[in-house]
Amino acid sequence: MGAVFRWVRTLYRLFAAVTRRLVVYPLGAAPVTLVGTAGAWGAWAAGAAGDQIAATVGAAAVRIYQVDMSNPTAAVDFEVRIGYGAIGAETWLGVITANSPSVTLPFPLEVPAAQRLCAQCRDSAGANTVDVKVLAYTI
Repeated sequence: MGAVFRWVRTLYRLFAAVTRRLVVYPLGAAPVTLVGTAGAWGAWAAGAAGDQIAATVGAAAVRIYQVDMSNPTAAVDFEVRIGYGAIGAETWLGVITANSPSVTLPFPLEVPAAQRLCAQCRDSAGANTVDVKVLAYTI
């Protein structure tokens, strides 16, 4: 039984490794600059379109495991809300709160295939900006 289990596990790892890959959004070097809401911890605007991180995540669904926030205009706390979907009709997955440059999520956020990836931002002082990149892997 042990030998069969090891063989099946090895076979699974062989095929699973080929289908998964790490991806960074937006593709390329430049992150997306998000502008915080007006006023300290301004309310998320209902129905407001999020800033586009990627036009589409591609033909395979992805799981976001890390959000990198860099180059803030002030030393304040930020909240970044991650979502997917058509402009103005986004499905919001969750909010990442941070005052550090990188946040590894305790559990991945799943984005279906062929969906637009977007984000919104707010901060503790109001109207500050932060550059955002999203790290994920295909599933």
